Amino acid sequence: MEKTKKSVLIQGKEVVLEESYPVWVCCTEHLERLLDDYVDQYEVAPDTYPLEQVEDPELAQSCKVCGAVGQVVLLRVKGM
Repeated sequence: MEKTKKSVLIQGKEVVLEESYPVWVCCTEHLERLLDDYVDQYEVAPDTYPLEQVEDPELAQSCKVCGAVGQVVLLRVKGM
């Protein structure tokens, strides 16, 4: 099972994440594929943010699929 985070900074504001959903990073080429995978696996659509808006030193900087430079973060913000 993937490790999940409790909160991250998005545009300088701390947001609480849904604990049972992972945070994934991807390139734009694989965004549609990972969106589909996220929905299939977790039965919920993730919230998406440009990587540069999400501040977290532990966050992967490369695509989950191909290892290229990440551009989009998929996660679930609590209460959304």
